[in-house]
Parts: sequence; C-alpha cells; structure tokens
Amino acid sequence: MNPPAKEGSTHTERNAVTVTRDYDFPRESVFRMLTDRATASRFFTPEGAEKLVFEWDPRPGGTIRIHDRHPDDGVVYKTSGTIVEFVPPEILGFRSATAPGDGNAAFEALQTVRFESLGPRKTRVIVQVKVLSAGSFPGGNVPLEAGFRGGWGQTLDILQRALEPTSAPSKLRKPDASGDR
Repeated sequence: MNPPAKEGSTHTERNAVTVTRDYDFPRESVFRMLTDRATASRFFTPEGAEKLVFEWDPRPGGTIRIHDRHPDDGVVYKTSGTIVEFVPPEILGFRSATAPGDGNAAFEALQTVRFESLGPRKTRVIVQVKVLSAGSFPGGNVPLEAGFRGGWGQTLDILQRALEPTSAPSKLRKPDASGDR
C-alpha cells in the first residue's frame, strides 16, 4: 500500500496561496483523475456539500460551472469560470468567480495546478491560487486565502484516497447530481 500523500508545504503570500503535495503515483494518472470529466466532479466540491451542478469542459477556453450547497449553513455557492491553460499532463489553469447565496459577495481567483514528475511513480502537485478580487466578501482576502488553502488541501486528500489501489471500481464511477462521491 502506498503511504499517504504528504503535504510538502502550504505557503501564503498577500493575495496568493500555494499548496504542494507529493503522490506515489505516475503524473499521467494524477493529472487524469483531477481533470477527466468522469472523475473531476469528486474533487471540486467540499466534503459534505451537496453537488447541485457540475459542468466541466477540460480544454483551453472550456467552461466551468459548479453549484454546491454547504452543510453548515445551507448556502448555495455558485462558481463559474474558464479554463485558461490546459497542457496534459503538466498544467491545469482556470479563472473562476464564486458567489455565495444571494450573489452579492462574489470573489474571483486564478488557480494554477502544476503536475511535476519526480520519477516514474512519483508526482508533485503544486496548486497556486491568486485572489484577484474579494468583492464584498466578509473579511476580504484573509478568509478567502484560508478557504482556498483548506479547500485545496481537502481536494488533494480526496485525490489521494481515489488513487489508492484499495479503491473499489464502484468508488471510481461518475457521481450523479445528488453529490454522491
């Protein structure tokens, strides 16, 4: 069995967050799991949230549309965006805006995910999120940066579990609109 993923580092700069994680899996496998339409919906919704909409077109200029209902407060967060960089199996970059509930607190970010090969069965994933605008988000960039750091940490944890060889084929099926992981 592979050891759990290790978070190499989490780094926060003004308006930017970088999360680094190493996996004992080939780069192509890691890239495919995070970008393929059939599997990507599992990674871009917080754990416990109900997935209402997931549209994902992984190609340059492709669109992103995700609506999630969060379990803590029942608020529906609506995200829309565009893939700005897609170089298999090296880079996924997208620009997205998210508005919670009433749509008054939209924020926008540029998110770049790099996949570095560290050998035939080892991959480093480096996620950099740059907050472009905090809109009227309560607290501005500080809670947004913490949210992105935690959200990507959770995404990369879910990815690790999905890559484990003990994952049953039924766990790798495409989730339905009910938010089934």
